[in-house]
Amino acid sequence: MTESLAALSAGEKRVAEAVLTRARGGRAEVRAAEVIWDRNQVVRLELADGHSAVLKRRAGDPDDDAAGQRFETELAALDLLSGMPAPVAPRLLGADPAAGILVMEDLGQGASLADSLLAGERERAEADLAAYARALGSMHAWTIQRAPDPGAHPALERGPEWLTHIADGKEPFLAAAARLGLSAGGVAGEIDEITATLRDAGNVGLVHDDPCPDNVLLVDGVCRVVDFEGSGWGAVVLDAGYLIAPFPSCWCFASLPGEVAAPALGIYRGTLEAAGIRLGADWDAEMLAALAGFIVARGRRITEMLDEDPQWGTTTMRPRLLAWLSSFIDRADGEAALPRLRALLGELHDQLSSRWPGTPVLEYPALARPGSEPVPAPDWWPPRPGVQVDP
Repeated sequence: MTESLAALSAGEKRVAEAVLTRARGGRAEVRAAEVIWDRNQVVRLELADGHSAVLKRRAGDPDDDAAGQRFETELAALDLLSGMPAPVAPRLLGADPAAGILVMEDLGQGASLADSLLAGERERAEADLAAYARALGSMHAWTIQRAPDPGAHPALERGPEWLTHIADGKEPFLAAAARLGLSAGGVAGEIDEITATLRDAGNVGLVHDDPCPDNVLLVDGVCRVVDFEGSGWGAVVLDAGYLIAPFPSCWCFASLPGEVAAPALGIYRGTLEAAGIRLGADWDAEMLAALAGFIVARGRRITEMLDEDPQWGTTTMRPRLLAWLSSFIDRADGEAALPRLRALLGELHDQLSSRWPGTPVLEYPALARPGSEPVPAPDWWPPRPGVQVDP
């Protein structure tokens, strides 16, 4: 294997060429391969005819069932979304499930939303957030209008991973509240209500489950979404809530001010409405459930945060939790749903704010107000090769 093909084994090269030959109807030859973004399972393939494609291989040990499920899920999601007239995800070119390899369209060297938030300027960041909201809205609108075809994509019927995280986080969350001496009477039932609300939501489509700023690429002002390993059929509010929380599963976290988040959410809603989808009276309750669920899902981490504040990406964990609590409290104002949980989360916010004085929720450099302290980009995050960012 030559150095230019060191990112692939000989067997993976053969599989990739066979998949691309079937997809193109003519012989495909891989001339070079390179790992993308330091993600060893994602490889850009350069073909002998000058074209390119991206190969993603199954991560983890061959006996790791969870890794196998995540590969199956992404393959199913890309297969489904390749039917969209205006693509939001990379188009699936083909796959060899037995080999744990799928091959998709190469989106090129576009910048991610993380690039523009951390190293861009305000106008560009706002435009990219609008494109992000439009892409999520387009994906949700198209899939809401296509009820799941039983058996067509069984991997997606498991639902988004957030529902599992919320269920798993319930007992640790209640234990954290007890440790802090907070009253949690009746809260367990309301956490179950969160899960029921999200499972029975009126707006069900394909949920990405991890639509983080580094999981989207901006190409000529159009947003394309990648990395569907945790996706599934479910309440689309779980994705839309990323604009409000914000970004509850993302290393590239900072405050997303309301004057930026609200217009982006308006664009998202407008995209659904343009497709004939009206978000009904239950939407606010679903959003409240999603914001609460993001917090409950971190139950085990909340206990850990009482003793330490580990770094994750752009900031530590405590500012994230305070931001997510504030977002829920602001959204819950005037709502009747989840009264016991609302009271508990309000008390949790007050106690943690006193316990952790001077814990700032920093802003993205592109959106930072004059005189404010922007969140620093991690040392390990350089913009990707070929991406131009503002000084």
